[in-house]
Amino acid sequence: MAPVWVYGINDHLDLPEKLPSGFEPTGALCTDFRSLCDVVGAAPHPAFKLRKKLAADRAYTHMQNRRPSFLGAKPPESPTPTKAEEKATLIESHHIAVRSVLLDRTSIGILSLLLPKTSSLKVLVFSDCNLDCEMLRLLATGLTGVCSVESLQIEYNSLDLPLPQLAEVEAEAPSPDAEDGEAGDKGKEETSAWDAAAKSLEARERKRYSVQSERLLRSFREWLESTHGDLNAVWAAFGDTNFDAGITAQDFHVSVYDHLGISGPQVLEVFEVLDGPDYGAEGGGCASLNTLKKALEGVPPLTEEEEAAKEEDPLGASLAQLLEKNVVLESVSLRQCAVGRLELVPMVNALLKSPWQLRCLNLWDNRICDRGAELLASAIDAYRGIEYLGLGRNRIGDAGLQSLCRPFTPTPLAEDQVAGAKDRISKQEAAAKAVADAKEKAQGTEFSSRQMRAEVPLIDELIEVPPTGDSDKPTFLLRRLTELKCLVLSENPIKSAEVVEAIQPHGPRGAELLLRCTPAGSDLATKRPELLKDKERRPLLTLQQQVAAPTDGWTLRIAPY
Repeated sequence: MAPVWVYGINDHLDLPEKLPSGFEPTGALCTDFRSLCDVVGAAPHPAFKLRKKLAADRAYTHMQNRRPSFLGAKPPESPTPTKAEEKATLIESHHIAVRSVLLDRTSIGILSLLLPKTSSLKVLVFSDCNLDCEMLRLLATGLTGVCSVESLQIEYNSLDLPLPQLAEVEAEAPSPDAEDGEAGDKGKEETSAWDAAAKSLEARERKRYSVQSERLLRSFREWLESTHGDLNAVWAAFGDTNFDAGITAQDFHVSVYDHLGISGPQVLEVFEVLDGPDYGAEGGGCASLNTLKKALEGVPPLTEEEEAAKEEDPLGASLAQLLEKNVVLESVSLRQCAVGRLELVPMVNALLKSPWQLRCLNLWDNRICDRGAELLASAIDAYRGIEYLGLGRNRIGDAGLQSLCRPFTPTPLAEDQVAGAKDRISKQEAAAKAVADAKEKAQGTEFSSRQMRAEVPLIDELIEVPPTGDSDKPTFLLRRLTELKCLVLSENPIKSAEVVEAIQPHGPRGAELLLRCTPAGSDLATKRPELLKDKERRPLLTLQQQVAAPTDGWTLRIAPY
């Protein structure tokens, strides 16, 4: 009988780097998971157990609460099934969702070994499972080869920084006092190995806490500066508020919202930092705005060297591995995973490599500001294969909207640039024809494994605008085509309807721009009520165009949910 899984039961095991010799996976993940656990001596995690089919009499009982018109005749009572019959009712699901349970690294490691061999699983969901950086690395390693998983959803999963190395902590620790002499050496000898290990672990945890607190405060400072300009304007917004008065977490959140107009879980996280050991509060449940002021002013912006070093950010690097070219995922959702600008740097570097297998990227309810939107704009400018980009409920304002839409704006060409553009378009047409011929030649060929998405050769469009005014020469615009079908910016602080009107005509053909529950969307709904109709899919007419362009543009979706 297999042991019952509890957290930590597998910690003593050394996970193999590859499948044991003689182990033949069947391609059914849950079946193979239990078999491999038996081989390596691990307790199988209950999240990956086989499910049973719903029997006919159970299905009828499940429908008892439905209206009588939907009920059929009750099936005849079936005899008690034998063990063999029960085993036959076990099924492999195409969708596995692990919600609100802890996972250990051994279970994720076993999953990583089996994922490249699975043939039936399509969707894998981890919601509120507290995955760490090492677990994400193992997941990314398994989602390669001919793995059948198409969609990975990781939700409500804030990452902690890895524990710093002991050498790093010891280097920052104060050197022992040389005046202690033999007494100090005697005290060291009397310290047990257990106590020494406990103290070193405590020092490493304390170091991680301080670094994470500084990271959180820096992110919060950037958020305030993006909404108010600088910290002086932030403090001025509080007016005559007493900065020295101690307030509770709830009052702190209310005060920040009333004076600065921002709210969310990060506000309370900042309060916990101010109420922590780094600022002398020691968890008393009370902090002051003056403590907030000193904390934010004590975290200066990153220098250029530090910004460059953030390309190796450990949290962003663990998420970026899910976007690499060798990963088979077509859809990646990182909903409410505290992804901010620092985490985006490695992720953008992965997207710049054009992973054509990836179609959909959902970053809903994270901490992406205008600077983060500018980073993403550079990624979608280089990688034109993304079809869906979800950025709802972030911190993107008017400047971020303009940055994200800039890659799709037709570019005016100088007269000496037209010939080069025509030459590039000719090469793109030749590449597209070669791909089409290869696809036609491959028709009728039987494939024994999953086929990866091939890179699509996109052909740029050269638009000739007739001469206007005193000029007798036409103007040429270069429009780079894209696979983008939907850009979601709902529930962001986008305020200017004029900015939306200006960028709308220059969007990609047939693509939708969702601005639901934004101040700019509300203003546009007042000016153009026809946009509130769900069946209205025509884009706006050309409004406030600075450069002539086709009038199809973005299809705006501003109706409330």
